[in-house]
Amino acid sequence: MLTQLSIENLRNITTASVDLRSGISAFVGPNGAGKTTVLDAVHVLGTGKPFTSHQSNKVIQENAPHFQVVGRFRHGGPESVVGVKRLRQGGGEVRLAGKSVKALSTLAHELPVILINATTLDVLREGPEARRKLVDQLVFHVEHSFVGVWQRYYQVLKQRNALLRKGAVDDDAAWVAELAVLGEQFYYSRVRATDLLKAQLREVLEEMKVYFPSLRLALRSGWKDGVPFALALESSRSSDIDRGHTQVGPHRGDLTCFVAGGLANDVLSRGQMKVLMSAIRIAQGRVLKETAHRAPIYLLDDVGAELDAANAQAIFSVLAAEGAQVLATMVSLNDTAEGLKRYVTDVFHVEQGVLTSPNKMA
Repeated sequence: MLTQLSIENLRNITTASVDLRSGISAFVGPNGAGKTTVLDAVHVLGTGKPFTSHQSNKVIQENAPHFQVVGRFRHGGPESVVGVKRLRQGGGEVRLAGKSVKALSTLAHELPVILINATTLDVLREGPEARRKLVDQLVFHVEHSFVGVWQRYYQVLKQRNALLRKGAVDDDAAWVAELAVLGEQFYYSRVRATDLLKAQLREVLEEMKVYFPSLRLALRSGWKDGVPFALALESSRSSDIDRGHTQVGPHRGDLTCFVAGGLANDVLSRGQMKVLMSAIRIAQGRVLKETAHRAPIYLLDDVGAELDAANAQAIFSVLAAEGAQVLATMVSLNDTAEGLKRYVTDVFHVEQGVLTSPNKMA
């Protein structure tokens, strides 16, 4: 749980420091006031990166040399401190418990975050790459060894593809052999994590009182079903040579969703897809808590504008019932459905990058 957050020179917040507690904290204010910046800051602490931009230097305030975010957190034991500083010219520093951190994966393990916003709610409607990322983010927390397999697989894939582009196909045997082993490990790690996700998703949908007929998540390996990856690579070799890249493997895998016997994209409305994706994100958080023993922080960016009142209330109800720490943005609490307001514990008002002390609701 995050207990304190300090922000300096991030987007439209020059400086701010807030104390946080468990439950649902609402950050309210007009558009452009700085609400999303608060969530961005927490995302930086958990991943090393903002979610509002792919480039960290783009979120540094104009004329400032850097931004810095510091957070205090605990997981049942003593409090610890994490800090991330990014320089405008590139580089920076990440520190955890007073020590320098080189791998951003360390942050994700120590302070996991689940982001629910317009972008993440559309993942099921996007291409396979976004859905692969969804699964791999989960596997990363479920199996700590996965990050090594993931990194090495893509290194070997890159090497083999470079040889294919050069036409040096006689030199790729060693890469293919290693790729075959890593690819099988990669895929079955995804299988195990997806099975956990399915079980939690059923429970979340029941608690939300949402029903999708014959809902099924299907994980595709990226090669022909029932065939060992080594054999799939061998069968694809001639075509790979012609095309200059490896056409089969986990990098071509996908997570597909079926409802009532058809693809969810074809059966469900856009609003229903967002409800389903919200449930999947909450299920992800539960798997993470169960396997990594780290309760995630949920970041809800204007979810009330993405979902209808009943489904937004269902999400808040489920998160409140499990005692999750939630940071949620909204334009005004007064414009929020009464059924949703009762789950909010603290209200921070944000205006022109300035945060007030919270009003305690419960």
